[in-house]
Amino acid sequence: MRKKKPVTTQSRNQNRLYQADESFAGQLQKVREKLLPLCHQYKNHAVHIETIDGRTFEGTIVDVDAGHLYLQTLSQQRAYYPYPYPQPYSYPRPSSNVILPLVLYELLVIALL
Repeated sequence: MRKKKPVTTQSRNQNRLYQADESFAGQLQKVREKLLPLCHQYKNHAVHIETIDGRTFEGTIVDVDAGHLYLQTLSQQRAYYPYPYPQPYSYPRPSSNVILPLVLYELLVIALL
């Protein structure tokens, strides 16, 4: 039997693909600390949400944890699918019971409806 080599700090650092800058990590922590109580306060309220990449959602905040806001979408939301259908073509979402987990640090705007 071959023995496994112990993993050293140096070998772990060489295998690391990404490491967040400490100041960036601190900013994310501050965002989470600000959003958690705010989102808990407005649990079961209808909201409009915009993310940092331009996506928008409307629904009801049903839960919040350390990293996610859980949004139950409204029944009349529409989704746009660019291919292979003529642009823009929209379809109503099939169910109003969809709960989307949204990452807290990706939220740009949360507004009451």
